[in-house]
Amino acid sequence: MKSFIITAFMLLCCGAIFAQEQTLFGRSHVTGGFGSLILEYGFDENKIGTSVGGGGGIVFKNFFLGGYGVGSVDFDYLLDNNTLEKIDIGHGGLWLGITVPTNKVIHLYASGRFGWGAVDIPVDNPNFQFRDADQVFVMTPEAGLELNVTRWFRVAGTVGYRFLRGANENRGYTNDDFSGSHWGLTLRFGGF
Repeated sequence: MKSFIITAFMLLCCGAIFAQEQTLFGRSHVTGGFGSLILEYGFDENKIGTSVGGGGGIVFKNFFLGGYGVGSVDFDYLLDNNTLEKIDIGHGGLWLGITVPTNKVIHLYASGRFGWGAVDIPVDNPNFQFRDADQVFVMTPEAGLELNVTRWFRVAGTVGYRFLRGANENRGYTNDDFSGSHWGLTLRFGGF
């Protein structure tokens, strides 16, 4: 988590520097920046859960670049014996996205989040209860529609998939147990 905060701070500092320059990538003019709230709801049959987080970025016309952080609120995993187990997942990192055509009231929205984090798993031991965390890499592509509510507020509804790698299979879980489809809602506030 500490490395995520440092990375996010560095991205925001870079954004302030680049905002004063005319271009970053050739002729891509910086047109604004934003902060956002990210909500995800997983809808796979045995992996139902809600994740909440936030992020921010720099806008270059139709493209944005920034950072994010997301954590599970109620990830329930259905075990083979038909009982639900609570598992915590958190990750953060790089966030890339595109909106086309951004000047229309409703337009296409797509983004990809690439981050590192942990899966906090309960460990069965007859003598005591404790939890242990696996360090993981997470990639979350998503696509959908975005609505320009005001000049400074946008709402995107998306469908995406979380790919997770790094789960310790010795505990009886696999990467696929934490990967899955989700509905997403992203609220972006700022200058576009």
